[in-house]
Amino acid sequence: MTVLKCLAVTFAALGLAAAIIAAVYWWKASRVSIPNPVASISDVQELYILGTQIAFNESSRLNSRAAIWTGAVAILSATASVLGVL
Repeated sequence: MTVLKCLAVTFAALGLAAAIIAAVYWWKASRVSIPNPVASISDVQELYILGTQIAFNESSRLNSRAAIWTGAVAILSATASVLGVL
């Protein structure tokens, strides 16, 4: 196996690892739950709004990390493809 083919396989394996990491972040982002305050919704509506905002922020943070890892997957996979053709 030539050096370029070994590099292509290495980049493909790194792309697979990055894809798994991205998938885990996407999954975690979809599983963020809205915390339920102890008070009744008729008593303190702001607590429910605040809980929703916290959940949205956490989901957004996880989505942004997943998007970064997905970009890394694209770069690694493209590099593996180019090296495989050479």
